[in-house]
Amino acid sequence: MCALCGVLADGPHWTEAGTDAGRSGTAPAGRARHLERTRRLALLNRVLAAYGCSADDWAGAHYMVHRRSGGATEMAADLPRLWAAVEGLTGRAPDPLDPALAAALDAGAAAAAADGRGAHGERT
Repeated sequence: MCALCGVLADGPHWTEAGTDAGRSGTAPAGRARHLERTRRLALLNRVLAAYGCSADDWAGAHYMVHRRSGGATEMAADLPRLWAAVEGLTGRAPDPLDPALAAALDAGAAAAAADGRGAHGERT
């Protein structure tokens, strides 16, 4: 399926319930929606860094997943597809229980606190 067809065919995934991706009548609008998505991307990028990847927003509804070393990018419509894209780009499945990932996230949080930033990179 081409990228445009994927954008047109897919709806929000259940894993993003309660987020801006749900597009419910109570979903935040405008700036608030953008800020929520930006915060979610910052959290995702902290995790993806441990796998040598990063993600960007695409059209406010999809993720572009990149290998930090360059050369490869995949589009992901939702979080499960984002994790599959990471596996496709790196050749290893992301494991949220990986002790090395937990250590990397802890080290990042400690560095952010020492630099005067919150756990998600925002200034405190």
